[in-house]
Parts: sequence; C-alpha cells; structure tokens
Amino acid sequence: MKIAFFAEGYDPFINGVVTSLKTIQSVLAQRGHEVIIFAPAYPGYEDSNGKVVRLPSVKWSKICYPCLSPLAWRRDILAEQGFDLVHSHQPFTMSRLAVHLARKHELPLVYSFHTMLNEFAQYVPSLHRVGKRLLTWAFLRHCAEADRVTSATQIVRAFLQEQGVKTPITVVPEGVPLLHPTSGARDRVRRHLGLSCDTPLLFYAGRLGNEKQPDFLLRSVAYLRKTHDFHLALAGGGTMERDLHRLAKQLGIADRVIFCGWIPHEQIADYYAAADVFVFPSTADAMGMVLVEAMSLGLPCVAVAKYGPRELVIDGVTGFLVPFSEQAFADAVGHLLDNQPLCRRMGQAARQRARDFAPDVVAEKLCGVYQEVLEQHSSCPAPASAPPPSLHSPQLGDLCRRLLARGSAVGRRVRKR
Repeated sequence: MKIAFFAEGYDPFINGVVTSLKTIQSVLAQRGHEVIIFAPAYPGYEDSNGKVVRLPSVKWSKICYPCLSPLAWRRDILAEQGFDLVHSHQPFTMSRLAVHLARKHELPLVYSFHTMLNEFAQYVPSLHRVGKRLLTWAFLRHCAEADRVTSATQIVRAFLQEQGVKTPITVVPEGVPLLHPTSGARDRVRRHLGLSCDTPLLFYAGRLGNEKQPDFLLRSVAYLRKTHDFHLALAGGGTMERDLHRLAKQLGIADRVIFCGWIPHEQIADYYAAADVFVFPSTADAMGMVLVEAMSLGLPCVAVAKYGPRELVIDGVTGFLVPFSEQAFADAVGHLLDNQPLCRRMGQAARQRARDFAPDVVAEKLCGVYQEVLEQHSSCPAPASAPPPSLHSPQLGDLCRRLLARGSAVGRRVRKR
C-alpha cells in the first residue's frame, strides 16, 4: 500500500504524536508499505527524512503548529502518485486538504484521534471562551468526514461515541518502541543531575503546559518533603516553566526539583533508566505514550485516572491510578518510595505491559483497518459526508467559517510581503 499521512504537527516539534508518526512510518516501511508524510513547512527547518513533503505555511503562533497556506492548494500533491489511502492525523488546516484530495481522487480517508482537543482551549489565542467548543466542532466535523476513525484506547472511543460520532471507530494504540538506555546510563545521568546513586528519583517527561497539570504535580510532591527523601526531575518545556520555578520556591521544594529542559528523544531512555518512579499528572492525554516508555524500562507509574492513563496503567499491578487529588497522588508516590520490593514487582509487570504497545503489534492492527476500509471503499460508492453533530449553537458554524476565512486572508497578506 501507498499511504498519504496528513499532519499539522511534525518536526521540529517534540511530542507523542510526532513520535508516533515516525514510528508507524518506519514499521509500515518494514512491511513493504510506503508512507509519505505531508506537513506544513516550518521556517528554517529542513527534513532529513526523504519521505516528508513540506507544503507552504503560515506561522501564526510561537507555541502552535504552523497553518497551511492557501498557496498549498494550487498544486495537486497526490496527482499520479499511486496512493491507495489518505490518513489524517489532526483536524485543522491539513485536514481540509486531506478531505479535498481524498474526495477528488476517490480514496478512502482514515482519521486518527490522537489528542483530547477539548482540553486544549488555552492554546487558541484570544478565543478562550469559545475555544473548547471550536476545537470540539473541528474534531467532530473531521470524524464525520472520515470513512474510519481510530482512537488509542477504549475510553477515548467511548468519549467520541458520547460526543455523537457515528463513523465506525477502531481502537489502535499508538506504537511505542521499546527503549534501550546506553551502558552506565543510570550513574551517568545521576551524576549529571547532581544526585547520589541511592537518592530516590521521581521523573516526569512531557510538555509543561496547563493540560499536563505540572503545578498539581509540584503541589502533590510537596506533601512529601518532610517525610521522604526524594528529587523530582522534569524533562520538557512549555508555557508554565517560569511559573513552575516560582511555585517550587513557594512550596519549599526548589532544592528538590530539577528542570531538565527538552531532552532529545534518542537520549530520553537514559533519563528513564536513572529514575525510580514515573509520575504523570496529566488530565488531557488520549493515551500517554510516555507512560509506555517508562513502563518499558521497568518503572512503576503513578497517574491521574482520566482518559488514556486509566487504560494503560493497571492499578495496583503496574503502578497506581489516583483521583485528581494532591493528597492521593502524594500518598501513592510515598507508598512506592517506602516499599522497594513493591516498586520492583510493579516495574517487572510494567515491562510486560509495555509489550502490548510494541510497534509491530500496532502496525498489524493498523494494516487491518486499512484493508477493511479499502475493501469497503471498493465494494460500494463512498457515501456523502454526514454533517458534524450539532454543538447547540447556531452561531458556531458561522464563527468557524469567519475564522477560516480570516486565516486565509492573513496567509495571503503574509505571502505578498
């Protein structure tokens, strides 16, 4: 098969979706399939991957993905290329082109719902009040346009169905390669962090943004500062980083918290290997790929029981799932710090659990979805796209159309300059 991936976010951004796209592209290639990734160009960045095609873009925000420029519509990028299927990965400007070209070339369209977009309203500049409804409208519209939707977990599948999605939804987890730390990684990273070999180390990897709840994490571990010896290392960056430095000082744990910044993915395994417990406070992850990475290296996990983590972490077996309560989170972490035999047992179970998300396993499921969609598409004409479920706001559709038109106008002005 030859598959066209359409993605708003790709390199140089570092996140779980980008990692997943690269992983699936690689493992499908090993099976004899060809995946071409179409993504907006990013100023000053050039790809080393020859299977990535960049399209004209408009960079409209310092923290968000660039948008597709209207210039990208001038060329039919799928013409005479022999594609069998279109796979869309975000419901924004790239999805508009994906839908247009899939219909033009009569190709089936698959949409993967990677992100709980309803939790990301703070990233819609100047539109905080309507941001959640706008983002919900965007992904519901794209679900209705697709021939098949995939979700990373059963919990997210149920969420989409509760939102009114009628398109068939298949659960296909994100593929997460098993990580392999370099020799001597634990001691080397600890020396780099200024820690002794026996200091208990909690580790978090991910964006430092509101949806990930890193402030909740700091307040939670602050409960342990008088009763336990520990350090917390945070790998990542984001809009909350400065505020978190201040919060750590206010909580009296600034000497316990290490801000590592963004760690290149090829080095992150060494940091997991240096840790004792992985902590994940996010309330907005459709899956939480870092949980699988941590489990693959034998770390017990403490996570908030919402969305994807509820399904990934087996409570009491591979770690603990807790309510969104600072005291409950602290109690779970403290219990692991007090019980090294339990840590080891959970770590062993976590390694086994991580194998369920190996790229080969996920690729097998995804190829099954592709085959089903291709067979259905060839056996009957594609039905007209259903309208997205109503959001009980007659003004919302007009608002979205005005925003899209406004974005196109901005793009034209930028290009003229």
